[in-house]
Amino acid sequence: MAEICATWTGKYPCLCMGEWKLYVDGKDYSEAIPKDYRTESMGTYGAYKKWRFRDDWDVEWSSYTDGLGKDDWIRENKAWLDSIPADPGDIYDAFQASDFRVGSCGGCI
Repeated sequence: MAEICATWTGKYPCLCMGEWKLYVDGKDYSEAIPKDYRTESMGTYGAYKKWRFRDDWDVEWSSYTDGLGKDDWIRENKAWLDSIPADPGDIYDAFQASDFRVGSCGGCI
């Protein structure tokens, strides 16, 4: 089994500004990720948080689920996943572990 590491370079307080890095057995496959995805959420299924200001300017948090499950995500991303020598399900799991949604960390409050 290949060792897969998918990381997002964005950090608090600006989680949304970053890019994905993908390594398989230590080799960098980040360039295989389509340009449209490199600086966005990877779209994997998960529970995420979002915030909004209430009328009194206090911050209100809520949770929601979003994204594609493993099989649908693999099917949608097959074209570029085929160029990576690793199990697509393991790649999904690696991205899902670090996936995010814009506004989910609250750093922009």
